[in-house]
Amino acid sequence: LVCLGSLSKPLQGDYIGAKSNNKILSIISKHEEKEVLFADTIVKINRKCKLQERILLLTERSLYNIDPVTCKAKRRIGLLDISCVKMSGLQDNFFVICVPTEYDYLFVSSKKIEICLQLRRQYQYVHSGQVLPIEFKTHWSIK
Repeated sequence: LVCLGSLSKPLQGDYIGAKSNNKILSIISKHEEKEVLFADTIVKINRKCKLQERILLLTERSLYNIDPVTCKAKRRIGLLDISCVKMSGLQDNFFVICVPTEYDYLFVSSKKIEICLQLRRQYQYVHSGQVLPIEFKTHWSIK
């Protein structure tokens, strides 16, 4: 567990028991992945501004958007395809995962700091030391 000075509690990673969920393990094993680095139920905001509950799952090479009701992957993003993360500088829990080859994801989570830290750490590992850009803004547009 890692604890940063700005955080009041240690980083847990798996908040929903994904490491022992056979349906989730089956999804990631299809892509020859084994390690759950972060998993939690969060809110995705779609293009029509509709709020959708999703499981956000980070593995050693991918980020998954999983429907919590059906436990089916709605989207898999390779970490190599992510260009940056945009975080709100306000205390509103909004953040965007930028995927220039497809479309961006707008999420809401009280664990946005932990998500971004875990994502940045793993991105750096798969990108041979390149650091994932994280932008802090109060206004931004998404693609």
